[in-house]
This record gives sequence, C-alpha cells and structure tokens, in this order.
Amino acid sequence: MKSLFPEKYHTSIYYFTLCILVIGMPISKFMISSAQIIMLCNWVLEGELKSKLISFTKNKPALVLSSLLLLHFIGVLYTSNMHDAYLDLRTKLPLLVLPLIISTSAALPEKVFKFILELFIAAVLFASVVSMMVLTGILHHPVNDTRGISIFISHIRFALLICVAIFSLVYLISFYSSVLAKTVGYLLILWLVVFLGILESLTGIAVLITTLSILMLYKVWKSKNRVLKYGVIIMAVLGIALAGCYLRTLMKERMMKEDNIDYAALDLQTPRGNEYLNAKHTLLTENGHPVWIYICDKELRAVWNIRSKIAFDSIDKKGNPLRYTLVRFMASKGLRKDEDGIKTLSNEEIIAVENGIPNVKYYHMNGLEERIYETLWEIDLYQKTGDANGHSLTQRFEYWKTALHIVKNNLLIGVGTGDVQKSFDEEFVKSNSKLDTQWRLHTHNQYLSIAVAFGIVGLIWFLFALFYPMVKLNMTFDFLYITFFIIAMVSFLTEDTLETQAGVTFYAFLNSFLLFSRKKNEATIQ
Repeated sequence: MKSLFPEKYHTSIYYFTLCILVIGMPISKFMISSAQIIMLCNWVLEGELKSKLISFTKNKPALVLSSLLLLHFIGVLYTSNMHDAYLDLRTKLPLLVLPLIISTSAALPEKVFKFILELFIAAVLFASVVSMMVLTGILHHPVNDTRGISIFISHIRFALLICVAIFSLVYLISFYSSVLAKTVGYLLILWLVVFLGILESLTGIAVLITTLSILMLYKVWKSKNRVLKYGVIIMAVLGIALAGCYLRTLMKERMMKEDNIDYAALDLQTPRGNEYLNAKHTLLTENGHPVWIYICDKELRAVWNIRSKIAFDSIDKKGNPLRYTLVRFMASKGLRKDEDGIKTLSNEEIIAVENGIPNVKYYHMNGLEERIYETLWEIDLYQKTGDANGHSLTQRFEYWKTALHIVKNNLLIGVGTGDVQKSFDEEFVKSNSKLDTQWRLHTHNQYLSIAVAFGIVGLIWFLFALFYPMVKLNMTFDFLYITFFIIAMVSFLTEDTLETQAGVTFYAFLNSFLLFSRKKNEATIQ
C-alpha cells in the first residue's frame, strides 16, 4: 500500500516528531507520548509496510534491541499478576516502536541530525533555567530539597539527560568553525557541569566522572606519548588520593570522632528537675556527639513553641518530624536537648531547623558537600541500626539484598513480567525488613530487575541485547554513541532506568537515534 500523500509530507512529519520528542524528554511526558503516537501513525500512513517490515527483520541490531520487549512478553506466560504485566508492557512499548520506526526510516541529513541534537541541548538548558528559577524563588513551586527543583522529571533522569547534553555539546563544538560559537559551547558545558552540582545528583555526578574517566583511559591507552601517559596516571592517582582524603576527613568528623562518655553515669534529670530520655543503646552520632541522650521533650517543646511558628510536634519544611531535626541539630553542636541547650540557639539556627537542616556543619557547606555528608550519615545510621527508611542510598542496599534473595529462589527464569513487586513485598515480609510500607519498592538496579523478572537466562539475553548492536554496527569508537552507552550502563547500576516512561524513552530513543538515524559515523574517539 502506498501513501495518499507525497513522501515529503511524511518526511517533514517524521522530522517534526523527532524534534517534539527531544524537546519533551527533559520537560514533558505528554510531549514524549504524543510524539511517539504521531510518529507511529505517520509511519503506518506512509505505506510500504511490507518492505519496511522485511527491512526491519533483516536489521539484526534493530531486532536485537527491540527483543527486550519480546523478553517481557515471554515473561507474561508465567506471571500471576496480569494487571501489572499489562502496565509494564505498555511502559516498555518504546523498546519496539522507536527501533522499528527509526531503523526503517531514511537516514537523516547531517544538518537535520545536528539540529535535533541542538534542540535537545536547548531543551535541557531550558529545564535547567526553570530549575534555577524554582531554587531562587522566582518561580513559586513547593520543593522539599534541592533535588526537587527538577519539576518536570525525576532529578536522576534529568541528570542523565544533562550528561548526554554535555557530551553532545563536545561533539557539536568539533564542527563549529566560529570562535564565538565554540566559546558559547564551552560556556554551556561549564554551566551544565555546575548545574549538575547544584542539582546534588550523586548519580549524575558519578555517571559524568565515570564516562570522562573511561574516555581519558582510552585516550591514554591509545597514545604513544609517554609524557601524556605518565602525566594522566599521576593526575588520576592524585585525584583519587585527594578524594579519598576528603572523604576520610568527613567520615572522621561524622562517624569516628566520638565523645568519651560514661553511659553508666548519665544524668537522669535536667537542672529544672525534669526527666531526661537517655537511649543508651542507640549509638548514632552527629559530628561525634551522641544524638539520643540528654533529651527532655517537655522543655524543648515549651521553648521551641515560643521561638518558632512551626509547632514542635509538626514537620519541618523538608517533611521530616521537626523534633527529629532539632535533636540532631542540637547534638551536632554538642548541646544537651533541654531548655538551657535550646536557648543557646541563634535565631538563624532556629530558622535552619525549620528548613530541615539537621547538622550545624551544613551552614558552611555547599549543596554537594552537604549531600555527601548526609550520605555518610545514612551509611552510619544503617550500619548501627539497620534503618534505611527515607534514605536513597541505604534503601538501595535493602533493595539489592532483597533482589538477590528473590533471584536465588527463582534462578533460571525469574518470577515473570508482572510479579516483580509482589515478589519484593513477600520477601520484605519474609525477611522482617525494617523498611516501612511506603519505602518497600523494588530493585533500583536494572540488571537485578531483569534477573528478578527473567532469571539468569533473561539477564544473559539482556546483556547481549545491550552490547550486540554497538559491536555489530562498529559503534564502539563513535564518540556520541559510546558516551551515551556508558551513561546508560552506569545508570543501570543504581536505577531501574527502564521501568518508567521517561527512562525507557531515554534509552530506546537515544539508542535508536544514534545507531540508525545517521548515514555514517561523523565523529569517533580520536
């Protein structure tokens, strides 16, 4: 069947939907969905379906890439929860739709390909500006912490798009001849790197550093210049040493430097005769000072409710119990949590507690340092109590441990497409997990998610589907593709990237776009 309309119309619509999709990735789920629906309708109405399907079946990289959806269809055969299976399949549809359409459409002219990349970068920049407007209060939007300034998509997904945009800019700058254009490009790269720090996404920062490190190692390995090789090795060793010293300093302050307190001789009453709460068995510290000793809620409540408009028994501006934040803050200063202690707090410190700041040291830290310090505290809390509730990193430890138990019990073919969350819920109960119900999610690791759903057989196929298209099309040294590939692979370690619409589109679209839309590889790693 041939189209009723001239081919140029279908081509224009295809280009238009690609533009809408890349604009939507950082700012609008609706645009993502709409673009794919229009793209599919246009592909069908264009006609020549038989020849397109034949072309698709002969394109082994495209077939293997889209086989990830087939894996989920197979998993339906032995799942017990058809409702969740249906929702999962609907979310994963881009794994078939995007490789099918892009691999069977005409390759993009070089100018169009670069324009779409520039449009994607512009959308990411726009989203970063909006986020800064939220952070500075220009745009009023309620947020609990800095990571909440990503109001369009999750801050982790946004961080991954930022990383892709950074390397896309590096790629495009190599084609610019104008000094002004190159300067603007470098400034935009600088801004995106700075913004990644402002966003406080440890995942995004780790992905960026890992990708840069791999590229640098490849450059050094390929180089015949001994000065360059040894120079990079020395810089890498120094960098690792400095980072290690910095983290060790924070760990000493956070977890190792503890007060020398005789827990058998603690005072039982305040100077006013009120009873202290002394939880001797709880060894948590803030800056080396024990948190859960010398606490008098009666005196804290009375003085706090006079000094603050936020009630002692309510929550702070980050959504945490205010009492909890106040006790931690006072402990970080080495104060007793009684009337005398709270009266020493300045008005600025009262405001800090209202804003959800649990440690006085955060006053003197930038957002990223505070995030690292808080992460170390999470680890300390988890080691001493096993409590991971509400803490992103240590909750992942619980998810991974739970996932491994499920995989062990369903080693060959997993639990099926729709039974992943059900299996986690059952394992949480079986293992007497300390996670509250609201935090009993699943894996936060794409490799483990696949292993839970489809077992070792499915995991092996998943890994094959990841690497085969790149190797088959000889894209290993294509700069744009390899940077995207590393970003995706690293993100899979700490995120269920393919379990959300935004994540599936991120992977399926960029993979297909970079593999199949170009006439040739225009830039390789030199």
